[in-house]
Amino acid sequence: MKIAVITLIGSSDDYEPLRAGGHELKFGPARGQTLPRLTEDEIVAAVGDADCLVHNTITRSLLAALPNLKVVITPYVGYDKLDIRAATEAGVLLCNTQTEASTMGMAEATLALMLASAKRLHLRAGRLRDGGWRDDGSEHAVLLQGSTVGIVGFGAIGQSVARHLFGWGVRLLAYTRTPWATMASDLGVELVNLQSLLEQSDIVTLHVPLTRETRGLIGADQLRSMKPDALLINTARGAVVDEKALILAINEGWIAGAALDVFHEEPLPTDNPLRNLNADRVLMTPHAVANTDAARRSTQRAVVNHILSIAEGKMPRTALNVEVGVPALG
Repeated sequence: MKIAVITLIGSSDDYEPLRAGGHELKFGPARGQTLPRLTEDEIVAAVGDADCLVHNTITRSLLAALPNLKVVITPYVGYDKLDIRAATEAGVLLCNTQTEASTMGMAEATLALMLASAKRLHLRAGRLRDGGWRDDGSEHAVLLQGSTVGIVGFGAIGQSVARHLFGWGVRLLAYTRTPWATMASDLGVELVNLQSLLEQSDIVTLHVPLTRETRGLIGADQLRSMKPDALLINTARGAVVDEKALILAINEGWIAGAALDVFHEEPLPTDNPLRNLNADRVLMTPHAVANTDAARRSTQRAVVNHILSIAEGKMPRTALNVEVGVPALG
């Protein structure tokens, strides 16, 4: 099998088991997030006649330009940059990659943002760094015990967040389109509709994939439904939240604050209005808060195992369009 790796999140040495198994490997030009993204022409040139592509993006036009392609694997949990419909029509199998370490890392990162925002760490650390000391007592931190945390999206990451918070003395609500009643009961989570979750939660944390249904899920109406002292945490995808509505919500005091690790456009442009929001109320990180060495290593291993499974005629657990079937690979 010919394998082209464009999105490399670790060392190329991690792919040696594939070379040892007789597969042909080639690596595309390395591009960091701060450098220009590859054009489709550059991707086509790098992939050539490969059967399998490891990359976080596939479009209808790329599929048309790469007729030999049979498998695309993204080394990330999110798959919003994969055109599933076009790939299915082309008979190309798509897989994302989710490991225990990446799930746990995202859950821990969510709790870190939640605690940092609730305890107002960025405000207090900034005041001290600027030569100040304590505030006048008017800006109190939030006590999580006794508060209500609403989890929007109750898949692996949402469940992991709930598992981490279990025993903290918080009331847990979740909104999900998937019936997870038994799991929710085991974790002490009450399943509710989105409106009820927003109205009742002191902290709302987002863990849904970006789809046509979830794009703009949290807009002006939803933000106005939240408590004025509530916090919004987004480690899912930027476009799940209407950024213009969020800016209004912060500036006009609809909610108390937000912690964001994801944005509509990434890297976040220097002229994006989000950068001008009150830094005491908005904590932002560059879509990297969940990055860990353990997650990178486990993800690379998982990508390799996906490819080995497909080469053996087995369907990977994280296949996104199983109806395509396992392709025959050379």
